[in-house]
Amino acid sequence: MEMKEIFVETKKVISEYKAKVEVFDNQEDSLKAELVKLQEEMTANLLDQEGAGLSDRIYLKAQAKEINNKTDIINTMLEELEEARTALKLAYVRVYQDAMRQDGRVTGEYNATEIADKYRYLMLTEIAEIGKAMQSQYREVSWDIDEVLRDSAVLKEYPRLIETFDSERYRPSFGWMFKSVVSKDEVFSATRGMLPQGLKQPKGVK
Repeated sequence: MEMKEIFVETKKVISEYKAKVEVFDNQEDSLKAELVKLQEEMTANLLDQEGAGLSDRIYLKAQAKEINNKTDIINTMLEELEEARTALKLAYVRVYQDAMRQDGRVTGEYNATEIADKYRYLMLTEIAEIGKAMQSQYREVSWDIDEVLRDSAVLKEYPRLIETFDSERYRPSFGWMFKSVVSKDEVFSATRGMLPQGLKQPKGVK
């Protein structure tokens, strides 16, 4: 069975949302790369201070302060970026809801009750047709067979033979160890895409 695409509008919203998230991701990557550079500069600065003279140390400390200031600014920008991500998610909650509500209408086109009703009807009518044909053929010969098998002399000689010719013997075989052919729970599982444990594909069924 060919299924319609359900989440048409939802996928549009996801694509739109991801495009905005990508902008945030690029900004975050750039800021973190800048942080790494500043950390490397700070490491080099501290090493240079160890053997530097007074005037050089003054310059290096001023440089270190500038590096710290830049680091603080970037950390603040990263926090603001995280807040912007959260705001975007909150803004898209209603957009997702509207899209999913619209897409959800498609599921109404697939009615498991109608499918179960259809195949229950087809199964029972097919079995009944076979059973009816067998009983019809049984009745065609039963009177002639009974004339012999129910004769008193035959019954006396073969008392149990009459039991071998009974209408109950002439019907489609049916061996089923469960109470029902398909249970409601199994149908509910199927609506979630799961098949009953132990279900086997019959021969000749594709």
